[in-house]
Amino acid sequence: MKKILILWIGLLLMGCQNTSNQPINNETIVNNHIATNNQVIVENDEESVEFAYDVNNRSGKFSNEDLIYFIMVDRFKDGDDSNDYFSDSSDNPNQLKSYLGGDLQGVIDELDYIKGLGATTIWLSPIVKNEPYGYHGYWAEDFYAVDPHFGDLETLKNLVTEAHNRDIKVILDYVVNHTGYNHPWTKDSAKEDWFHHNGTITNYNDQDQVENYNLAGLPDLNTENPAVKAYFFENALYWIKETGIDGMRLDTVRHVPQTFWNEFAYVIKSEYPDFFFLGEVWKNSVSYLDSYHQIGLDSITNYALFDGIDEAFRRYGDAQSLKLALLNESKFTDPDLNAIFIDNHDVSRLISRSSKYGEEYLKEALTFVMLHPSIPVIYYGTEIGLEGKNDPDNRRLMDWEINFEDNAIYSYYQTLLDIRNETRDFKNFEILEAKSSHIVIQYTNGSKKMITAYNVSEYNQSVELTLTGTYKNLLTGETVDISNITLEPITSMILMEE
Repeated sequence: MKKILILWIGLLLMGCQNTSNQPINNETIVNNHIATNNQVIVENDEESVEFAYDVNNRSGKFSNEDLIYFIMVDRFKDGDDSNDYFSDSSDNPNQLKSYLGGDLQGVIDELDYIKGLGATTIWLSPIVKNEPYGYHGYWAEDFYAVDPHFGDLETLKNLVTEAHNRDIKVILDYVVNHTGYNHPWTKDSAKEDWFHHNGTITNYNDQDQVENYNLAGLPDLNTENPAVKAYFFENALYWIKETGIDGMRLDTVRHVPQTFWNEFAYVIKSEYPDFFFLGEVWKNSVSYLDSYHQIGLDSITNYALFDGIDEAFRRYGDAQSLKLALLNESKFTDPDLNAIFIDNHDVSRLISRSSKYGEEYLKEALTFVMLHPSIPVIYYGTEIGLEGKNDPDNRRLMDWEINFEDNAIYSYYQTLLDIRNETRDFKNFEILEAKSSHIVIQYTNGSKKMITAYNVSEYNQSVELTLTGTYKNLLTGETVDISNITLEPITSMILMEE
């Protein structure tokens, strides 16, 4: 079990003035406040690392009752055609490397739809101004401006207000690891030390390369530089104060030193204690993932569990992979705050990973993430079975032309949502049976049991359980003999103790 050992705690936030460009006693000054050193040690299986700040990251407004809907702004909906006529825009939906017209007004227009998905939170892909063809938002050109393809600052403020009016929180995708390829800073000799100059990452198992080399050739920011740190601390506070957002999804977290994130979380949470940080840590080591929670981030993208989901819910999948991932959940400090998902903008959509039975496996995976006691992240379009293989195919336009009432995935999603809303207190789980072909999981709330069973094979599976009592199949309404159940091929079963 990982631990945080508090060596010294002396929380102090006080006004100050600094007329020089020199740091004051290794303390970071942001908005005339001092972030004082509150040392902690994070221990994992391999090493102990000392960090300067003890961050309270359990006091926020997020819990496993939340559901995050992830929107790639350019691909969701065009609500304002006045911003569709840039040189890097296209009206051809197959031109997936161009801007295709989605904007902030489009998100506003569909807030009621999003609310109907059970979403308590919207995660927006980066909205800052990008260099040409940066439709995805990860090639920043100006960290203080809204990308004109998406609208303006007033539209963003309106989006947050309208979302809050519907009890929906908003988190912005935020990037500090790199700039766009041609950012003005890269041509400014005065900012040469704002970047690392080590070439492109070739070995992703080398943490020095991961943190200090260029990701996909993108200029790697030197976040150890006090000037760079101060810039992004101020910049993050600017977006929070201007827009009233509730959190940030932090991009490429493992590519930035943990010392930066520790101080970043401390500075922001000193002014906004309930502000939420979801860190994208693309690694399947539980101890590695959890170390980012221990240094101050509220939630982590659970790639360890994602790998188990991915390897189970596909043709010729192995449910034992999901079992192994679930057994590791107890190693997390706060697994209920982790973000779990079945696909996103960086991986192929689950429905498209198998040559056959994509819809069936998607239904099974949705059942798991909607009912497991963590925070599910639903990538736009997954709720209707939007297809897409690897980037950029997994970033197709949202399909608003379908008949939602006749869409099998959407109907099934709504059924799961009803069940989810009634079972958020089922937080304890154990694996009752797991083989390559299937897995059976029991959830409890202290007084009742809920059984979820998944057959990932193309054949019937018979399961004998040493349970008694009466159980109802929540998907069919039928009463089930819990001692001997039959799982049909590539289906899920949700059984509630009566």
